[in-house]
Amino acid sequence: MQALTKALSIIILLSSSFYAHSQELQDSEDYELAITLQTLLETNGRGNFINLVQSGVLNQAYLLQSGHDNSIELDQVGLDNQANITQHGDNNEVELLQVGVRNQADITQIGNDNLVQLNQLGSANFSIEQIADGAAITITQY
Repeated sequence: MQALTKALSIIILLSSSFYAHSQELQDSEDYELAITLQTLLETNGRGNFINLVQSGVLNQAYLLQSGHDNSIELDQVGLDNQANITQHGDNNEVELLQVGVRNQADITQIGNDNLVQLNQLGSANFSIEQIADGAAITITQY
């Protein structure tokens, strides 16, 4: 049981490149589609939840949770998006959607029962710090 209460660190590095040679195309050049997704997840506590979806190229996520019953729902679609999310406390929630190119979000929650809902559609940057209990914020940027 002590192993369950210690920090759980998971490093996932997904890196793949897809090389395709298509004879069906009129020219005979080689095409390269590179997909690189980098993720660092760290959680300490019980009942913490992370739902991470990344689609595109060079998207990065650094997620840290300590406490209980915290949740992160993160979707990144596009090119070179970055998310840094830190949660310390209990019952904190982050819902982050980044679609486009070079979006960056830095979110820190310290306390209990905090909520951040952030949508970045296009190319934007945002930093949010919630150091309280019961704080809530919703932002959509185009």
